[in-house]
Amino acid sequence: MRLWEAGSRDQIELGPDGVDKGSSLAAWCSSRGIDAEHVVAFGDAPTDVPMLAWAGRSWAVANAHSAATAAATDQCPANFDDGGDAVIEVLVSAAS
Repeated sequence: MRLWEAGSRDQIELGPDGVDKGSSLAAWCSSRGIDAEHVVAFGDAPTDVPMLAWAGRSWAVANAHSAATAAATDQCPANFDDGGDAVIEVLVSAAS
Protein backbone atom coordinates (compact mmCIF):
# COMPACT_ATOMS: atom_id res chain seq x y z
CA MET A 1 0.00 0.00 0.00
CA ARG A 2 1.25 3.48 -0.84
CA LEU A 3 0.34 6.73 0.90
CA TRP A 4 0.50 10.11 -0.84
CA GLU A 5 0.12 13.54 0.62
CA ALA A 6 -2.41 15.10 -1.74
CA GLY A 7 -1.24 18.69 -1.56
CA SER A 8 -1.66 19.30 2.15
CA ARG A 9 -1.05 17.41 5.35
CA ASP A 10 -4.81 17.30 5.91
CA GLN A 11 -5.49 15.29 2.77
CA ILE A 12 -4.00 11.92 1.89
CA GLU A 13 -4.63 9.29 -0.76
CA LEU A 14 -3.99 5.57 -0.43
CA GLY A 15 -3.44 3.12 -3.25
CA PRO A 16 -1.73 -0.11 -4.17
CA ASP A 17 2.02 -0.07 -4.81
CA GLY A 18 2.89 0.57 -8.44
CA VAL A 19 -0.46 2.16 -9.28
CA ASP A 20 -0.92 5.90 -9.68
CA LYS A 21 -2.94 8.28 -11.84
CA GLY A 22 -0.37 8.09 -14.63
CA SER A 23 -0.20 4.30 -14.82
CA SER A 24 -3.98 4.04 -14.54
CA LEU A 25 -4.57 6.56 -17.33
CA ALA A 26 -1.92 4.87 -19.49
CA ALA A 27 -3.56 1.46 -19.02
CA TRP A 28 -7.04 2.82 -19.78
CA CYS A 29 -5.82 4.61 -22.91
CA SER A 30 -3.81 1.60 -24.08
CA SER A 31 -6.90 -0.61 -23.82
CA ARG A 32 -8.63 1.79 -26.22
CA GLY A 33 -5.74 2.37 -28.62
CA ILE A 34 -5.15 5.96 -27.51
CA ASP A 35 -1.54 7.21 -27.53
CA ALA A 36 -0.27 9.64 -24.88
CA GLU A 37 0.21 12.31 -27.55
CA HIS A 38 -3.59 12.42 -27.95
CA VAL A 39 -4.28 12.86 -24.23
CA VAL A 40 -4.64 16.07 -22.23
CA ALA A 41 -4.65 16.17 -18.45
CA PHE A 42 -5.20 18.75 -15.72
CA GLY A 43 -3.90 18.64 -12.17
CA ASP A 44 -3.03 20.53 -9.04
CA ALA A 45 -1.52 18.08 -6.56
CA PRO A 46 1.55 15.87 -6.17
CA THR A 47 -0.66 12.83 -6.81
CA ASP A 48 -1.33 14.24 -10.30
CA VAL A 49 2.38 14.36 -11.26
CA PRO A 50 2.58 10.90 -12.94
CA MET A 51 -0.57 11.67 -14.97
CA LEU A 52 0.65 15.13 -15.97
CA ALA A 53 4.02 13.71 -17.00
CA TRP A 54 2.45 10.87 -19.04
CA ALA A 55 -0.13 12.89 -20.99
CA GLY A 56 0.95 14.37 -24.29
CA ARG A 57 -0.12 17.80 -23.09
CA SER A 58 -0.89 18.75 -19.51
CA TRP A 59 -1.91 21.78 -17.52
CA ALA A 60 -1.34 22.65 -13.90
CA VAL A 61 -3.79 25.15 -12.53
CA ALA A 62 -2.34 28.41 -11.22
CA ASN A 63 -2.93 27.40 -7.60
CA ALA A 64 -1.24 24.00 -8.06
CA HIS A 65 1.43 22.48 -5.86
CA SER A 66 4.91 23.22 -7.22
CA ALA A 67 5.45 19.53 -8.09
CA ALA A 68 2.37 19.55 -10.34
CA THR A 69 3.47 22.80 -11.97
CA ALA A 70 6.91 21.34 -12.71
CA ALA A 71 5.42 18.18 -14.26
CA ALA A 72 2.89 19.92 -16.51
CA THR A 73 3.65 21.18 -20.01
CA ASP A 74 1.46 24.27 -19.52
CA GLN A 75 -0.31 26.35 -16.90
CA CYS A 76 -3.88 27.65 -16.82
CA PRO A 77 -5.86 29.85 -14.44
CA ALA A 78 -6.71 28.50 -10.98
CA ASN A 79 -9.34 25.80 -10.57
CA PHE A 80 -11.57 28.24 -8.68
CA ASP A 81 -11.35 30.53 -11.75
CA ASP A 82 -12.48 27.70 -14.06
CA GLY A 83 -9.01 27.45 -15.60
CA GLY A 84 -9.51 23.95 -16.94
CA ASP A 85 -12.85 24.92 -18.48
CA ALA A 86 -11.24 27.77 -20.40
CA VAL A 87 -8.56 25.48 -21.85
CA ILE A 88 -11.10 22.82 -22.83
CA GLU A 89 -13.21 25.45 -24.62
CA VAL A 90 -10.15 26.55 -26.63
CA LEU A 91 -9.19 22.96 -27.47
CA VAL A 92 -12.71 22.05 -28.58
CA SER A 93 -13.00 25.22 -30.68
CA ALA A 94 -9.64 24.52 -32.34
CA ALA A 95 -10.70 20.96 -33.17
CA SER A 96 -13.98 22.06 -34.77
